[in-house]
Amino acid sequence: MTTRTTGVIRVAVVDDQPLLVSAFSALVAAQPDMEVVLEAVNGRQAIDGLTTRASGSRGEADLVLMDLRMPVLDGISAIRELRAAPATASLRVLVLTTFDDEDLVLAALGAGAHGFLLKDAEPTTLLEAIRVVAGGGSWLDPAVTGTVLAHLDAGTGPGAPPSSASPSAPIDGAVPVVGAPSGPYEALTVREDAVLALVCQGLSNASIGERLHVAESTVKSHVKTILGKTGCHNRVELVIYALTTGLVQPR
Repeated sequence: MTTRTTGVIRVAVVDDQPLLVSAFSALVAAQPDMEVVLEAVNGRQAIDGLTTRASGSRGEADLVLMDLRMPVLDGISAIRELRAAPATASLRVLVLTTFDDEDLVLAALGAGAHGFLLKDAEPTTLLEAIRVVAGGGSWLDPAVTGTVLAHLDAGTGPGAPPSSASPSAPIDGAVPVVGAPSGPYEALTVREDAVLALVCQGLSNASIGERLHVAESTVKSHVKTILGKTGCHNRVELVIYALTTGLVQPR
């Protein structure tokens, strides 16, 4: 289990392009609250390194920046292996993806990723996403959210009702990050409905606050209340639940 003994976020950077590994690592290492503890160019190298750290005296990483398309072992398979192994099961995973990775994004969601970010995101956005995901939250890039919504609208996304298996049953050995709550939920207020709709568009608390002309802390409070009322555990689960139950209509 990941245990943060200091305020420093220990990050592993995994990408098959060495230049990107160097660039992401330099950005992360320049932050006073972050350090790079592992670099890898494929999923297998990442798993071996993370497993070694978790079982050694250096301590495990807190978060993995994971590419999806890689040789030897791809990001989806790597996420599944990390989530299946007790030593690395609690490791937070932030996927770095591109516009042509739509199917992989959905597969990564089912495999247990905690966030998705496009590789052309601003450095400040990447750093914010790392802090949010490492802190136990979820992160959905607006463009990635659009992909999820499109597939959900077609009934093909990870939130689509399964034909025979239990909604919480793993698919192909994956550890689901989304488990749609069942049963009635407490009615949302008009303001909570508005916040939820913007969450489903992939907006951050700060952006939602700007749209609704309220403080970011107020939005955070609303999101917490919505999670409690719906029985969801994070924003990723909330988006899927809201769309599959009709709380929010796909755009």
